[in-house]
Amino acid sequence: MLSFIYQVWRGYQQTHHFRPNVLYISDTHLAVLRAELDTHPNPDKLRRYLGMEVIVRSRLLHPKVCWLQSAARKAS
Repeated sequence: MLSFIYQVWRGYQQTHHFRPNVLYISDTHLAVLRAELDTHPNPDKLRRYLGMEVIVRSRLLHPKVCWLQSAARKAS
């Protein structure tokens, strides 16, 4: 799952010339991702690890990435 997310992330970056900051993912895909990471990080730790906000959508067939102004955060 992590490699698929990276491929989607990289494709977005190459197409738009900037990095996405939001990951849309289903509950099922999120469970697979957490199993791959061998941990159950809280949402904040997962966001920091991926470098993106994570939004769970139940009907999503595949993980998707995008850039949203509302998800942009100032560096601490």
